[in-house]
Amino acid sequence: MPGGARSSPPCRPLKDNATLNLYARSGLKIVMPYVSRLFIKTGIAYLVLTFVAGAVLLSLEAAGRPVPYMIEIEHGHAGFVGWLVNTVIGVAYWLLPVNRARFAETQGRYPEGRARFSFYALNVGLALRLLSEPWFTRQPSPAGSAFLYLAALLQVLGIAAFASIAWQRVFPPPLRPDI
Repeated sequence: MPGGARSSPPCRPLKDNATLNLYARSGLKIVMPYVSRLFIKTGIAYLVLTFVAGAVLLSLEAAGRPVPYMIEIEHGHAGFVGWLVNTVIGVAYWLLPVNRARFAETQGRYPEGRARFSFYALNVGLALRLLSEPWFTRQPSPAGSAFLYLAALLQVLGIAAFASIAWQRVFPPPLRPDI
C-alpha cells in the first residue's frame, strides 16, 4: 500500500448470539452487538419517557398545580441515567476498540454475561430508585430504606461491570519503531 498504510480486515460478524446483523439498503453489513442494541434502545425509550413526563410536569405547573420536588428529581435521574448513561454505554460497547487478546472467545468484544449483567443491574437499580425514592421521602420506613440501598448497590455494580470491560478495551497503541 502507498505510504506504508495498512488496510483493516473486513468486518466479520460474530458467530454467536452476541450480535445482530443488520443489512443496510446499500448492501453494506453493519454489525451491532446485542447488548449495545439493548442499551441504546432502552436509552431511546427513556428519552421518550422523560420528554413526555417533562411535558406533563410543565403542563401541571402552567395550570397552577405544582408537582412535588422529588418527582422533578426522579425526572432528572430518569433522563440522565435512563437516557444518557444507557446510550453512552451502548455506544461504548459497540465502538470501543476490540481486545482480541483479552476477550478471544468473543473476537475481542466483551464477556456477554458480564455485559448483560451491567445492563440488568443498572436498569433494575434505576427502576427501583424511581419507584422507591418518592415513596421513601413521603413515608420513611425500613423497607423503603432497604429498597434505596438495593437500588444504589445495583446501579454501582452495573457501572462497575461496564467499567471493568471498557477499561480492558482501551489500551495504548503498540510502540512504533519509527518514532
